[in-house]
Amino acid sequence: MLNDIRDGIKILSVEKDGEDGLIVAFSDGTTGEYVVEELLGLRPCRQLGELPKGQYPPQIPTTN
Repeated sequence: MLNDIRDGIKILSVEKDGEDGLIVAFSDGTTGEYVVEELLGLRPCRQLGELPKGQYPPQIPTTN
């Protein structure tokens, strides 16, 4: 566990839980259960930087 503190806690595994949930196991022995709405709130706000010439940003599929 001391290595986790120095190196940072890592995600060991992720399992799908139902239609909109995830169970995440961490290297410190804990688990967390999340639903999609919670994960969206945890997402960092990122700005798209400049891409090398000839590369395009990833396309996000739309669902209707």
